[in-house]
Amino acid sequence: MALHKIHKKVLSFGVIAALTFQIAYGVLSGTVFGASLTNTYVRLDRMKAATATTVRLVFTVPAGNSGTEENLKITVPDGFTVATSSQTATTAACATQTGATALPGTLVATGNNTVGQKGLAVSGVTNLTASTAYCVDFTLATAMTNPAAGLYNATVETFTSGAALIDSTSVALRVITDDQVVVSAVVGSTFNFVLDANTTSFTANLDSGAVRSTTGRTVTITTNATNGWIAWVKDSNQGLISAAAAKTIATSGTVDGSPTTLSTGTEGYVLDVDLTTDAASGGTVSIAGEYNGGANAGGTLSSTFQPGATSTGTAGGSGDVITFVGKAAIAGDTPAANDYTDTWTIIGAGTF
Repeated sequence: MALHKIHKKVLSFGVIAALTFQIAYGVLSGTVFGASLTNTYVRLDRMKAATATTVRLVFTVPAGNSGTEENLKITVPDGFTVATSSQTATTAACATQTGATALPGTLVATGNNTVGQKGLAVSGVTNLTASTAYCVDFTLATAMTNPAAGLYNATVETFTSGAALIDSTSVALRVITDDQVVVSAVVGSTFNFVLDANTTSFTANLDSGAVRSTTGRTVTITTNATNGWIAWVKDSNQGLISAAAAKTIATSGTVDGSPTTLSTGTEGYVLDVDLTTDAASGGTVSIAGEYNGGANAGGTLSSTFQPGATSTGTAGGSGDVITFVGKAAIAGDTPAANDYTDTWTIIGAGTF
């Protein structure tokens, strides 16, 4: 019984001596035993399996830390492949994006791909401050290459210049089958074609001493057709017809790509198309040569659709605007009547 008590006393003395040695070693080496880095994460900028990735580290030095840091290390499982050359450590982006303090010092990044020792390290760190969050980015595109999908544990550690451990913590890393979502979208085709009114008349009675014009009718076109649009016009009568006078003031000229000029005292009737607005963005509007008339000129009115104007691209904002103006001249013996009439059919389409 006495011998048992002696053994217990010897054992107790041995435990106390071991603890005393550990505490003394911790003080001499600058290690703060039992302290863990807090608020720590290792961000794999790609989580996809078998994919190369850059890496971000954010961590907070624990309160009461008294060690003098010079190095830090992220140790990863052997499934990862770590680049052993051209590693880089930067801090500007992570400090701006996370609000953490840029890891101080003249940082030198290295990678170790040795089995059982794989990881990323930074040397040249200036002593860190307790309770302060720090960050660093390993910006080499192939800093690490992920293993197969699964859960992995990594260790983040800080060291003295003599490689004595100061603080550490464990973090979980998740690698997944695919970390990207492919987004698809459709922009629907649009085409708006608006006539400002459906009637018009000559601004004054037709007179053998002048060429008269109608009030212009505008068409406003908006479209996202990448190749623009086309506007066509055709005529119902190819002239101004009066049933009461049994008379037609016939359209002038032929459809030949050039406008026809009217003369006072000679019967004639044409259509002029003018560019009012070419939308600031998109294509360029052009008036068809047939209908690009001057003061007393215009194109021949046809019973089949003829292009009046075209555009080479989209028309946004307030749109492209073209104006249709009828022009007519009469002779001294053109019969009087108040029922001269004609009808234009104006249509358009987007070129997608």
